[in-house]
Amino acid sequence: SVYDETAKLINRGHSFSEFEAAFFRLKELGIRTVVHIINGLPYETDAMMIETARKLGGMRPDGVKIHLLHVINGTRLEKMYSEGKYSPMEMDRYIDITVSQLELLPPETVIERLTGDGDKSRLKAPMWSKNKIAVLGAIDKRQAQLDSFQGKYFI
Repeated sequence: SVYDETAKLINRGHSFSEFEAAFFRLKELGIRTVVHIINGLPYETDAMMIETARKLGGMRPDGVKIHLLHVINGTRLEKMYSEGKYSPMEMDRYIDITVSQLELLPPETVIERLTGDGDKSRLKAPMWSKNKIAVLGAIDKRQAQLDSFQGKYFI
């Protein structure tokens, strides 16, 4: 996330500006850089997730891994989920956001992941995330429906 309030909430341990400084230092040194986008972080809106992709795309990473936040048994997030303070993303929303994010990423950036695997034995939610092939197929189908592609709106 490019939002420091989210970083604090999830105990990321550094600000976005600190991340940017480290990212560009790696680039200056010629080190291949790959960034992760986690969709569904607590209290982030669709617009916030899309803005994260826009800002990261503008940094021109060599690779991007996009994945979903999983609720794992025994974590603080599971407690939030059980108390009704966090709701994981529905699959359709994840698909739509991911397609929008891809449109904002540079065409030359390697997309290394479009969905992730949580420890299936400890996964509490969302259960739809267990079916990676269905998620990947749905992203592909949505892109075809919308005539969407990576870099469509990259500036």
